[in-house]
Amino acid sequence: MNYRMGLLAAACVVVLGACDSRTPEPSRSTTTPAVADRASVAAPSAPAPAPVASEPAAPPSPAVAQLDEYAEKARELSAAIASRADTSQLQEQTEALLDLAGEISPAYSTRHPHCVEYLEAALAVRDTWSDLDHETIERDYHHDGALPKPDNVGVCYHMKDLIVHPATVLVLLSQSQPDFDQAKREIDEVIAHLGAVRMQL
Repeated sequence: MNYRMGLLAAACVVVLGACDSRTPEPSRSTTTPAVADRASVAAPSAPAPAPVASEPAAPPSPAVAQLDEYAEKARELSAAIASRADTSQLQEQTEALLDLAGEISPAYSTRHPHCVEYLEAALAVRDTWSDLDHETIERDYHHDGALPKPDNVGVCYHMKDLIVHPATVLVLLSQSQPDFDQAKREIDEVIAHLGAVRMQL
């Protein structure tokens, strides 16, 4: 009996020794590593789109460039008339404006073929204005008495005024008593028509 008890005690000592000799596992932290807050981490930004080279602006057509020149010359003429410049100088400026209208007219007729005969008849005033008085040019050219009657004449009308108004100024300035006030009104009125002509060129 004592022998058995001794063996049992020896076995317990061995078991307890083995338990004590186990290498303890490293303790695990109860705290988990901090996880980065997604909201605080900036997402990689998409690369900026490469700038797109814009197409160079097309140069204005020759007729539009001429219309711009017409506008500039008309404003200069209006100012010169207002200052009562020398009549011969005013006539020279007005004739240059009338010639420029004659250069613009063919391009306009190309865009609007139904205006060809109407504008050609209006252009005849370049050669006949010196034979006209103010009343006649108003009746035959401003109010179309001497001009053909095309369909949709409204499209042709503003271009015609670029011709007829300077011709009327020539008539007004060639009178024995030049009518500067009415001449200036004629030019100021034609300036107001330029936007309508530009839209149709």
